[in-house]
Amino acid sequence: MELQILTGREVLDTGLAERLLEFDRRNMQPVLAAAGLEFPEAKRRKGLQSNPTFIIAFDGQAIAGYVEYLRSWRDPNYIYVGALQLAEQYRHTRLILRLLDQFRTLVAAEDFVGFETNVQKVNVRAVKLYRKIGFKLEPNPHNDASWTARAGRELLTDSPIIPLLERWRKAAS
Repeated sequence: MELQILTGREVLDTGLAERLLEFDRRNMQPVLAAAGLEFPEAKRRKGLQSNPTFIIAFDGQAIAGYVEYLRSWRDPNYIYVGALQLAEQYRHTRLILRLLDQFRTLVAAEDFVGFETNVQKVNVRAVKLYRKIGFKLEPNPHNDASWTARAGRELLTDSPIIPLLERWRKAAS
């Protein structure tokens, strides 16, 4: 498994955007169907043009999962987690720890006050994960079907999953 860090511009320039869109469409289909929504392809394409940072895990040539983040449009003091996706066969593996550990390392050097994201209420797995990490969920004023999840910068040091990440790091080295 190889992790690569790419910008949205690099994803667009290399043609990886089409592979990510297909990956998203496949991964998000059950959640979107449960929420009665279509895949937001135009919105996803527009988001790639805002030049987010991607941490992508590749298993050979296949995308196994990724984290996407950028500065929040609403408040640039926050880092917005645009997506955290894992292919079905990599869920319940240590891949999520690798992605979160790399994310934590990259953002630790940045100046910011906290994190935010949005998560569909019907996406029970993601809701549970964000709560486990230490995000607080509140109603999304722009979308009744989703939560706004927020956490302070202290998530980098005080998240309930930090001991798990530290144990994983020791075992991996």
